[in-house]
Amino acid sequence: HKCTGTHHFGQGVSHVQQMMGQEHQDIQCTIVTTIAGITDPDFIRAVRALVYFIYKAQSPTVTPTSITDVASSLQELHAFKHAILHVEAHRGTSGPIEHFEIPKLELLASFTRAIPQLGSIIQFTADVSECMLITQCKNPFKHTSHQCATFTEQIVHLLDQEETARQFDLYTLLCSNSLSLNNLIINEFDKVIDMDPMLGWIARIAPEELSHLQGPRPVRNHFLKGLLSEDSRIAFHITSVNPTLATHFRSHLLDVWNKFHLQLHLTLCPRLVMPSQQVQAHLL
Repeated sequence: HKCTGTHHFGQGVSHVQQMMGQEHQDIQCTIVTTIAGITDPDFIRAVRALVYFIYKAQSPTVTPTSITDVASSLQELHAFKHAILHVEAHRGTSGPIEHFEIPKLELLASFTRAIPQLGSIIQFTADVSECMLITQCKNPFKHTSHQCATFTEQIVHLLDQEETARQFDLYTLLCSNSLSLNNLIINEFDKVIDMDPMLGWIARIAPEELSHLQGPRPVRNHFLKGLLSEDSRIAFHITSVNPTLATHFRSHLLDVWNKFHLQLHLTLCPRLVMPSQQVQAHLL
């Protein structure tokens, strides 16, 4: 099930047998606040600098100032990494490790040189390929003969059939509704949302037929119709509802929401709209 909100590791992270990218992202969201106040301040600064470096290096847009911030975070990490060794937090299978001779840590030093030459580092993320491994290989594998010798040919054949079926569904839909076969680019929104191009096309010209087609669901843009606020504290001030007060409001023909969807812009790229999250009111 999709995790809503923040993922808490109630029993720690040492017992996790397979640490995937999503688990690493969940840990980054809470690790600084989790260790704050219970360990040495220099240790916290080293961890915070590493987290800041990871987030800043993944920015989809880069400027000379942002590249300088990335380099500063890495310098701060090296300045305070001795605190990690002091408490023996850097450990291996045989016990504490007393050095930071880590190839991946050495790789971080090349980011500030690579970004001006190659562009944003996020374009090389493995999240896309890992997701496609599931959707394009593991799931179709269930419909094959499970023979390694012909696995590749069977997967390609299945994917080709799925793509052909999608194109046929799209063609018949357009022809049956006497719609144009040309997908004209229309700048409808100032805000960019992540969606499948074909589904976005159908949503614009024949929204009532959208449920008949298969594909990734688009991110709903609540900024087009909703309550807009520049102050995020407003949302947190209404997440606790007293039942007596709610009954009083309803008796006066006022709408009281027990839950609502909160949607934000991506911090690193404000033009992008993030998927909304449901906020559930806590009845006191």
